[in-house]
Amino acid sequence: MSILIFIIVVIVLLALALWAVQKLPIPSPLNWIVQVLLIVVAIFVIGQRAGLF
Repeated sequence: MSILIFIIVVIVLLALALWAVQKLPIPSPLNWIVQVLLIVVAIFVIGQRAGLF
Protein backbone atom coordinates (compact mmCIF):
# COMPACT_ATOMS: atom_id res chain seq x y z
CA MET A 1 0.00 0.00 0.00
CA SER A 2 2.84 2.42 0.76
CA ILE A 3 4.36 1.98 -2.72
CA LEU A 4 1.01 2.96 -4.24
CA ILE A 5 0.87 6.12 -2.13
CA PHE A 6 4.49 6.88 -3.05
CA ILE A 7 3.69 6.52 -6.76
CA ILE A 8 0.69 8.85 -6.45
CA VAL A 9 2.79 11.45 -4.63
CA VAL A 10 5.54 11.26 -7.26
CA ILE A 11 3.02 11.61 -10.09
CA VAL A 12 1.38 14.63 -8.46
CA LEU A 13 4.76 16.27 -7.92
CA LEU A 14 5.73 15.44 -11.50
CA ALA A 15 2.55 17.06 -12.79
CA LEU A 16 3.25 20.20 -10.77
CA ALA A 17 6.85 20.32 -12.02
CA LEU A 18 5.75 19.84 -15.64
CA TRP A 19 3.19 22.62 -15.27
CA ALA A 20 5.84 24.93 -13.80
CA VAL A 21 8.26 24.17 -16.64
CA GLN A 22 5.57 24.94 -19.21
CA LYS A 23 4.91 28.32 -17.59
CA LEU A 24 8.59 29.32 -17.56
CA PRO A 25 9.86 31.39 -20.48
CA ILE A 26 12.15 28.67 -21.80
CA PRO A 27 12.69 28.24 -25.56
CA SER A 28 10.70 25.41 -27.12
CA PRO A 29 13.36 22.70 -27.72
CA LEU A 30 14.88 23.15 -24.26
CA ASN A 31 11.42 23.12 -22.70
CA TRP A 32 10.68 19.68 -24.14
CA ILE A 33 14.08 18.36 -23.07
CA VAL A 34 13.51 19.47 -19.47
CA GLN A 35 10.07 17.87 -19.44
CA VAL A 36 11.41 14.58 -20.76
CA LEU A 37 14.21 14.63 -18.17
CA LEU A 38 11.66 15.20 -15.39
CA ILE A 39 9.59 12.23 -16.59
CA VAL A 40 12.67 9.99 -16.80
CA VAL A 41 13.74 10.98 -13.29
CA ALA A 42 10.25 10.26 -11.95
CA ILE A 43 10.23 6.83 -13.62
CA PHE A 44 13.68 6.09 -12.21
CA VAL A 45 12.64 7.15 -8.68
CA ILE A 46 9.52 4.98 -8.81
CA GLY A 47 11.49 2.05 -10.19
CA GLN A 48 14.19 2.47 -7.55
CA ARG A 49 11.60 2.43 -4.77
CA ALA A 50 9.83 -0.59 -6.31
CA GLY A 51 13.11 -2.51 -6.51
CA LEU A 52 13.35 -2.68 -10.30
CA PHE A 53 16.75 -0.95 -10.60
